[in-house]
Amino acid sequence: MKEDKIFTFSENSLEKELASLGKEKIRQVRVSQKSITENKQKLLRFVSQAEKIAPDVLYQFEIPLSMIDRETVVAFSSIYSSLDIEFDSVEGNFSKNLSKKANLLNEAGLIFGFVVNLKDISIKSFKSYVDFMILQYPNHINFVTENLKPTNVLSTQDIKTVENLCFAIECFYTFGRAVPWFLSVVNPLRIKPSVFLSDFAEWQRCNNCSLKSGFNPKSEHHLVIEKMLLSFLKFKYEEKKLFHAFPVVEDLMKLQGAFARACGEGEETILDLSYSPEDLFSPYSQNILAFSEEVCMEACSVKVFNTEEGPDFKLL
Repeated sequence: MKEDKIFTFSENSLEKELASLGKEKIRQVRVSQKSITENKQKLLRFVSQAEKIAPDVLYQFEIPLSMIDRETVVAFSSIYSSLDIEFDSVEGNFSKNLSKKANLLNEAGLIFGFVVNLKDISIKSFKSYVDFMILQYPNHINFVTENLKPTNVLSTQDIKTVENLCFAIECFYTFGRAVPWFLSVVNPLRIKPSVFLSDFAEWQRCNNCSLKSGFNPKSEHHLVIEKMLLSFLKFKYEEKKLFHAFPVVEDLMKLQGAFARACGEGEETILDLSYSPEDLFSPYSQNILAFSEEVCMEACSVKVFNTEEGPDFKLL
């Protein structure tokens, strides 16, 4: 599928430039200019005009965490949008502030991710950040590590460890499109997300797909990433003697992955599943172990495809 053209917006001639989007067949607009994104009045005006003039465009905003409040969330909900929310790892009252804002975003059903500028951290505090942020259900997490410097609590080797863990998160969580199922498949292992992802970083090193190896998840098809994640999860489930539950994990990831590709790339997928897709999409699948023990297997073939109303499936 041909990639949408990315248009970087300029604040000048707001109405004229928004009107030109349809003529130029631009389907995605990245709004990153700080004169707009760091000024609430201008940001709300932009969203209002976008809703009126070019409502069919996907607007990708790069905005500071401070701009997220009930008023801006309502505004973003009025257009087709996704948010890259930027903040430093040293911001005060981090947990309470981030949780409150993430709740607003999740309640509104908005797509959002975190862009975190790392500085003044230790290995321990960084892992705490990872554990907490994943609990907020972001669509993606990107860490900026360029500002990390050795300190009395962060050695040069620690910085390399952080960089490898950031890459593991990027591969597994962001490019794995893992937000719908990540916590569900990790919870049975009884380890924190940061520990799980640290193990994945080590697995990547051993399997020649680490940061140092030159592996680039951006250039890989999602199915390649999905296969890699399933290989690691199979290893972890076998390690924890949870063999019986892995078919649930495999089906859940494959079905959610197919829906993500249908939505994102318009791609059709045919899957051979061990469980009914209706069961896999039910709330019961959030508890992997209970699901594996209580839900009967129902082998089937499923076609996943995109429609004007969004992704759908049919039994073959």
